[in-house]
Amino acid sequence: MQSFAARMSMVAMALVITLVGLTLACAAGPSVAADNVVLIVVDGLRPDALKLAKVPTIDGFIKRGSSTMKAQTVMPSLTLPAVASMLTGLLVDQHGITWNEYEPMRGFLKAPTAFEIASFAAGRLGAMFFGKEKLLHVAKPDRGLLVQVCSVSEAGCTAQKIVTDALTAYRTATEGKPSLFFIHLADPDLAGHEKGWMSKSYLQAVEASDRAIATLVKGFEELGLYKHTAFIVTADHGGHDKTHGTTAPEDMTIPWIAYGPGIKSGYEIKRPVSIIDTAATVLRALGVTDYYVEWNSKTVDEIFTD
Repeated sequence: MQSFAARMSMVAMALVITLVGLTLACAAGPSVAADNVVLIVVDGLRPDALKLAKVPTIDGFIKRGSSTMKAQTVMPSLTLPAVASMLTGLLVDQHGITWNEYEPMRGFLKAPTAFEIASFAAGRLGAMFFGKEKLLHVAKPDRGLLVQVCSVSEAGCTAQKIVTDALTAYRTATEGKPSLFFIHLADPDLAGHEKGWMSKSYLQAVEASDRAIATLVKGFEELGLYKHTAFIVTADHGGHDKTHGTTAPEDMTIPWIAYGPGIKSGYEIKRPVSIIDTAATVLRALGVTDYYVEWNSKTVDEIFTD
């Protein structure tokens, strides 16, 4: 029969083991958050184009990050409604951006965006750089948001110009540096409408976009940001023939790729991913989780290394 002292010793040991277990569980915590998140939208990019075009930078993100080539955009599969859903985590009939041209009288997106949440919940500054004027509808004026547009109607407004503008803006920022970036590259969409999706010109535009992303990566390396930055590369829609906007798989299916701190390497995403899920996932990658909004966006949790 055990003595009272022996029994107390065993109780104390069990208590220590329990406390150690609790300490370890707390220490594990969530995955490492990135200091910066860059959301890159390659306009009109079809997943099968990545197999035919030479895209070493995007391929590198896929190999060292998490990805799916089966993500879905919203209907109508058009730039402005899709980007609005991407940033608000809402369906088109919820956020109300149903048009696809720049119409200043319609004003700005009403629903809160991931940029506003990051600013309000965590004081994170944002920056948006895009190649289509109509995207001004989703760039609501905010003291914590830098917006630059290089309209496709302007000469020399290429993917390289967009990323160069982004790097220059970061280097010269004097009232705080942005940590959440939206970069829109229009080249593939323009080539698709002119020469057709999957044409030689279209694939060349996809390759030009990849080179622009390489320029952005190099710039982030020079700025000392790269190792602390998560990149999400996706598209607003695909395309077929010389158009898009339908429910055809070629229009609706888009790539969705995430790479950076706290994101699994070489991982193929199992669950269905919608463009709507981008908003919540961007905030999760940035470490912003203490917020409440009524939206459809669901974090793609399986990509994170918890």
